[in-house]
Amino acid sequence: MGSGPSKRWLSVSTLVLAVIALLAAARASFIMIYLNLAFQDEFNPLTTPLSYYVLVDGGGQMFTSAAVALAVGVLAVLLGMARAGVRLAGRPTVLFAVWALCLVLSAVFPIDDAPVIMTVAGWVHQFAGAGILAFLSFAGLAAAPRLAENPSWRPIVGTVRTLSIGAAVLAAAYIVSRLDDVFPGVFGNVEIGGFLQRGVLGFDIAVVTALAVQLVRVSWPAVRAQPATNGTFLA
Repeated sequence: MGSGPSKRWLSVSTLVLAVIALLAAARASFIMIYLNLAFQDEFNPLTTPLSYYVLVDGGGQMFTSAAVALAVGVLAVLLGMARAGVRLAGRPTVLFAVWALCLVLSAVFPIDDAPVIMTVAGWVHQFAGAGILAFLSFAGLAAAPRLAENPSWRPIVGTVRTLSIGAAVLAAAYIVSRLDDVFPGVFGNVEIGGFLQRGVLGFDIAVVTALAVQLVRVSWPAVRAQPATNGTFLA
């Protein structure tokens, strides 16, 4: 009798975490799209990094809101997956958590409004930005074998792995594109760093969303089944 309510609460709380993750990912996506459209006269999305939106009136708070929302989303889905029985302890959890931390740091420590980095905050932002580009890909690839251990999560293994590889490829392309800073003119007049950065973030959000959707699929049947398996919930 005592285990019934506990199991139901576990299932409901897991579903709530999944919904929080989905709402957070949706909020971050909407804000980033809005920033690209609202400030396209100030910044070209193809060339300008996302973090430059903090330099315009009204852009800073929205950028911070998106970054924090996405950090909350990935932590929510991480906790929900642990409650659902997915074995993520160790490297996957560390990588997901560090990525979330990098998101928050990139918002708390804004980019310098200068051609070169001049402040400690600017350097923190630079390293946090590098972490955003890299760690989610590593986290997804590290999580994939763990997901494969659980029959309920095997259908999503290929999706997580593919999205993580896609983010990694675009991140590598972004790094290559920055060679122009060291060797001016190596790519001629082509500048797509902003596009590549947004592409990486898009794949990252897709990974979080895919995990959250699967968490809903796993937890929702458990929530519906609990009343039927516990007499205390029957009419």
